[in-house]
Amino acid sequence: MDTFTRRFKVAQAAAAGHRALNPLEAQTLLYVVEHPDCGLGDVARYLDVAMTTMSSATDRLVRRGLVARRRPEGNRRAIALNATDAGLAEADAQKLAYAEACRAMLRALDREEQEALIRLTEKVATHDG
Repeated sequence: MDTFTRRFKVAQAAAAGHRALNPLEAQTLLYVVEHPDCGLGDVARYLDVAMTTMSSATDRLVRRGLVARRRPEGNRRAIALNATDAGLAEADAQKLAYAEACRAMLRALDREEQEALIRLTEKVATHDG
């Protein structure tokens, strides 16, 4: 599994090219795109990371111009996160890079093996035990 995971990460980074975000940044950006006006705690809970870790990842995304923070009118103490136009474009690029990495890994298998791997991966991903 370590070798598989490492090869997948390398393939994904190669597909992303110079834009590569670290995995936490990429997952944060994708969550923010899918959940406009979410809070830092929402993202931290979803990704199961500490608030300090989430804050650092968000700071890096803000510095890169991919995420913007704003204070909602109803709660001036809260912070709402939204993707910028650059962030939306980067999220699309991340999704394409992920899909290309998946295709690259699946090329080593014939059609029947691909279907079996996908089926087994879905089973592992949805198992609650």
